[in-house]
Amino acid sequence: MRNIFLIIIISCLLSGCKSSIVIPQKETYQTEDFINVAISDFVSKCSLFKKDSVFKVSVEDTLVELSFQSEQSRWVLDTVYQNVLVVNVFGLINKEWYFSDAVIGSKGKLPSRYAIVKGKLFFWEDDNYPLTEETLSVFKKYNILTEMMERGALPDNPINDAAKAADYYFCRNDVSNYKRVVTHVATGYYEPPKLKCK
Repeated sequence: MRNIFLIIIISCLLSGCKSSIVIPQKETYQTEDFINVAISDFVSKCSLFKKDSVFKVSVEDTLVELSFQSEQSRWVLDTVYQNVLVVNVFGLINKEWYFSDAVIGSKGKLPSRYAIVKGKLFFWEDDNYPLTEETLSVFKKYNILTEMMERGALPDNPINDAAKAADYYFCRNDVSNYKRVVTHVATGYYEPPKLKCK
């Protein structure tokens, strides 16, 4: 038995075994490509996947890093990384509030995209994709919506500063070139990982 295991490991090393995440090579990537890779990695390699059953996904098209200026007592823009896109995946803390105009076919009123992986829901906003009846029924099934909000009202959304998220830093021109950071600090408020982007 030990010899079989040793042969498998050696053959894997010689053949250059890769991760189970299949990354299609393209000239240009869409935001959804980055989201799909982040979700695949999160499901297969991140311990946060076991902690929740509903995950919100957000995308920062261009990474900005802030630094605290003690003499001004505020955070200021420090660095802009044009070639880095960030996908955040975190367990749902607060249910989604919505307005009366969030109806089937509307865009940008509620998150409109989702994926169900191993029985767990991942959802995100896509202002170019309309809200569908199917999406709304999935949101109701997973109980992520709260009551309708009146215009001008502010929702009471408590913040859990201890809650961790998985932040995925991608080279914009190569979806296979990324690094994951698990932290409770918001993106932009800590030094991002170094990526060698072309």
